[in-house]
Amino acid sequence: MNKLISTLSQVDDDRLRTILQAIPDLIWLKDMNGVYLTCNHRFEQFFGALEKDIIGHTDYDFVSKELADSFRENDRIAMMKGGPSKNEEWVTFADDGHQELLEATKTPLLDKEGQLIGVLGISRDITQRKKSEMFEKFRSSTLELLTGDTPLTVILEFIVQGVEQLNSAMNCSILLLDEEGKHLGHGIAPSLPAFYNAAIDGVAIGMGVGSCGTAAYTGERVIVEDIATHPYWAPYKTLAAKAGLGACWSEPIRSSFNQVLGTFAIYHKDKNYPSEADIYVIEQSAHLASIAIERKLLEEKVRQLAFYDTLTNLPNRRLLKERLNQAMSVSKRTHCYCALMFIDLDNFKPINDMHGHGIGDLLLIDAAKRLKSCVREMDTVARFGGDEFVVLLSELDVDQAISTSQAQRVAQKIRAALSVPYVLPTDILPAATIEHRCTASIGVTVFLNQGINQDDILKQADAAMYEAKEAGGNSIRFHDNLKN
Repeated sequence: MNKLISTLSQVDDDRLRTILQAIPDLIWLKDMNGVYLTCNHRFEQFFGALEKDIIGHTDYDFVSKELADSFRENDRIAMMKGGPSKNEEWVTFADDGHQELLEATKTPLLDKEGQLIGVLGISRDITQRKKSEMFEKFRSSTLELLTGDTPLTVILEFIVQGVEQLNSAMNCSILLLDEEGKHLGHGIAPSLPAFYNAAIDGVAIGMGVGSCGTAAYTGERVIVEDIATHPYWAPYKTLAAKAGLGACWSEPIRSSFNQVLGTFAIYHKDKNYPSEADIYVIEQSAHLASIAIERKLLEEKVRQLAFYDTLTNLPNRRLLKERLNQAMSVSKRTHCYCALMFIDLDNFKPINDMHGHGIGDLLLIDAAKRLKSCVREMDTVARFGGDEFVVLLSELDVDQAISTSQAQRVAQKIRAALSVPYVLPTDILPAATIEHRCTASIGVTVFLNQGINQDDILKQADAAMYEAKEAGGNSIRFHDNLKN
């Protein structure tokens, strides 16, 4: 002890104290037995005691035995190592109860003769740095999800839960706007009460509609640190109180074209104002959500272009063949018959010749709607090209006669629906319409997945359709001379 005091006396005490107090890190000095010799003001905040009351005592007088044992072991490692030793420690500050992750560097002190006389400790707050590292790791994991076929809802839930894991005091939500961009819905908020999520679903956005409704409406971040007193939350104050929510910070989720897609929100149980680090998290989380949403929207658009007819929004040939392949696989397993119908509109060409392709397109769109109304949800209506459509009926019956009868009824229903006159708008005169009669020739084949391929099925239905066309149209013909 005397050697250490003698060494310290060689330095101007006032200058040393000024330096120690100016440094924002925790600094302390212990002898070989772990007794404190000095510390700075930052360290006083940790123990919640003045330096004069810390000097002469050990860690066991201020913290739990478990933590004190840990401090003592790290001191011992540094002294045995003979050089600086680093470790990370989560500690709670006694003066106000907040927690910090400290990176402690402990360096053994030697006298002039090289004899060990104590340990100098310096601890730096690395809480934000560690959180930033954790966020970057979380961000990378999120971006990896985007490279696969993970559904959008799973990715958005991953984002929400990832932010909550970074800060257990936060409850997060992602709300998406509807197609019209006027209502909040499709909420991803697993940590919020179900009744709260249900109440928010479908709320119209607008100025003063909570944090999220306002953020979505204005396209600007909305920070409400006290829900109970903020005017934006007046209509929802009771709901928020029931859900135990005290603060809400909402960030608009924007597309690369600056279109608002939804909101990312962070809730706290008590009133709370965000730090700079919190603002970074909310901005980056909203950006991640934007990337995920835009990517999935693009994938859906590509799929739409690849598999659906752009005019009628019906499946195209490519998707029809996939659905036909699926139906054949199910047929092989269940032994149920399926039916394929080729449908060609009669008297379609004259409307294009007389009124133009724009009016003809309107008729095709109407015909597509009529076809869909005639079949089950599980069946497929596809546009094959021009004025030709295909209907696929899956899983009819294990009996061929019954299946044929079922297909016959659907075909008759389709023929009747398509025969109703089409009343189409025209831009020649305001509120003027055109009426056009357009029937259909329908060819049907009923099949099992036994010794037949897709091309054969399509050819059979096509051949039957031509028989109906040659018979004068507005009629139904079955393959293999099964007549209507």
